[in-house]
Amino acid sequence: MTLEDLRNYATIGAALVALLVFIVNVRSQARNRRIENLARFNEVHQRLFARHGYLANNLDAIESGTMQRDPSNPLAETQFHLMLLEIERLAILANNKAVPRSTQIYMFGSYAPTIRRLMTRQESESMYWELARKYLDSVAANARDYEKLTKAERSQFWR
Repeated sequence: MTLEDLRNYATIGAALVALLVFIVNVRSQARNRRIENLARFNEVHQRLFARHGYLANNLDAIESGTMQRDPSNPLAETQFHLMLLEIERLAILANNKAVPRSTQIYMFGSYAPTIRRLMTRQESESMYWELARKYLDSVAANARDYEKLTKAERSQFWR
């Protein structure tokens, strides 16, 4: 074996190590991005359910199916619109595929139909609430499909 052969083997070995490091790094960065995006989604989700926010104040009524908006209550209307802004943030994350759809359905699917139903006709037709409306509609539709799944099929949503 000549010095040239050893140098060639060393070059091949170094290239393989560099390729392995590159692959591990890419996988690690992808995993970190997924975790960061899930953290962003969780932050928005927590703000949606923040103490004294619209959802927290109306949780019992939403859960029981008796939720009604009171347009004469300016504080509640402000909270509702702030909630829609947070829903738009969820929609932006969803539209950029930052969070798996299964996570969105599992964490927000039961609330989407009620919130969507609470939107006024004017809000539903407004171009400024399109993102929130479309997101609520799609998550609500996916939630209806989720409800039809068996427990084993739903387990994919729990990751």
